[in-house]
Amino acid sequence: MIKKLTSLFLILITVFTVSVACQKTPSTPADKTPLYIFNTPSVQSPTNEKPELTYTDITLLSAGDIMYHMPQVRAAYNSSTGKYDFSDNFKYMKPIVSAADYAVVNFETTTANQTNYTSYPAFNSPLAVLDTIKDTGYDMLLFANNHCYDYKKTGFLATLAQFKNYGFEYIGAKENASEKSYMVKDVNGVKLGLMNYADTLSQKNGQYYTINGITINDGCDELMDIYMRNEYDKLYNEVSQRIADMKSQGADIIIMYIHWGDEYKLEPVSSQTTVAQKLCDLGVDVIIGGHPHVIEPMEILTSTTNPEHSTICFYSLGNYISNQNRLSFEDLDQKIRPYTENGLTVTLTIRKYNTGDVFVKSIDYTPTWVHRYTGSDGLLDYNVVPLKQAISDPSTYGLLNSSFGKSHATAALGLTDPVFADAVLAYNTSAAEDIYAFSATYNDNLK
Repeated sequence: MIKKLTSLFLILITVFTVSVACQKTPSTPADKTPLYIFNTPSVQSPTNEKPELTYTDITLLSAGDIMYHMPQVRAAYNSSTGKYDFSDNFKYMKPIVSAADYAVVNFETTTANQTNYTSYPAFNSPLAVLDTIKDTGYDMLLFANNHCYDYKKTGFLATLAQFKNYGFEYIGAKENASEKSYMVKDVNGVKLGLMNYADTLSQKNGQYYTINGITINDGCDELMDIYMRNEYDKLYNEVSQRIADMKSQGADIIIMYIHWGDEYKLEPVSSQTTVAQKLCDLGVDVIIGGHPHVIEPMEILTSTTNPEHSTICFYSLGNYISNQNRLSFEDLDQKIRPYTENGLTVTLTIRKYNTGDVFVKSIDYTPTWVHRYTGSDGLLDYNVVPLKQAISDPSTYGLLNSSFGKSHATAALGLTDPVFADAVLAYNTSAAEDIYAFSATYNDNLK
């Protein structure tokens, strides 16, 4: 069963009102009920003798939307070799990503063919983008998004085939109806139940749904984990069945990756908050969202049906990489443009004890920024930089390659860090207290 994160709910009414002053007073360990526990084993040991308490920690890293617009594609082309090279995109993120036990990112383009590269409104990218994503250290690609069907069923299936060729795991899509588009992933003994959905179906064209104006008349809707807003019952029933299935496979924690909301909104809209609360009620433990192309806050939801259960929810991790920025995005409100350059990489440390009890021990986050500048060769360069590290060492992280690198990076950090700093600190402080109380109580009972 899932026990409640009561203390954090009191601390985090919203990410903008939380403060360290709201943190709870530590309780006496022997009297304290652990609040950050995510899984409690239902089967007790056949013997009364308790083993010494041990645990395994694993890290799950998640990043936002990967998009390749045509300026990025053209910038990666080497005319002397006739090949594409995107290796500079994530070179500053590689140490962070590769250090995680498991790393996930949203792939919001296709590799439908290698003869005609395109971007908005229909994305198709060189296979070389998969080379750099793989080299950076990502293990899983999310493919439930509004651009997965840009080249219809042929492009959809061709992209999944390339995921397999490159050795990526993926969720949110499948090659045939008999497969599962969700999975339980064992990461060093911790079993993660992983799902991926998108809310990007639109009104039917006759008998067929549409996505981004494209009619889905080839049966591909059965292969995509995509739902239409206001048609929620089907989503909830399916999610409930999948949770039960993953639990039967031994999932220790249920994580939902979801592509939702309205683009360029800095706060979640009702279609997000409504679904998030229901997912919490159904038993999802962590929600990690994308699609708005800007970051949106984190909050802790408490189940309306089971007060012992709460859910960590990141509404949007923003753009990981794209060509959207304050200099190029002339069609967007000038006040919003700078936010499209920013992203958030979230790393959850998940602890599983030999008792079967599972905690999200801590949340670590890395605000990121896309440094888009003209290189010495006259072509655009795109570097995703971890903001705090880059600002502290601008030369090492390439910020001095442009006249604005350091100033824009500093501004980007000011737009992202305040959204999450207090919220994450509050979570980590309370989680540490609860883990201490849990282990202290267990060890006291050994005496």
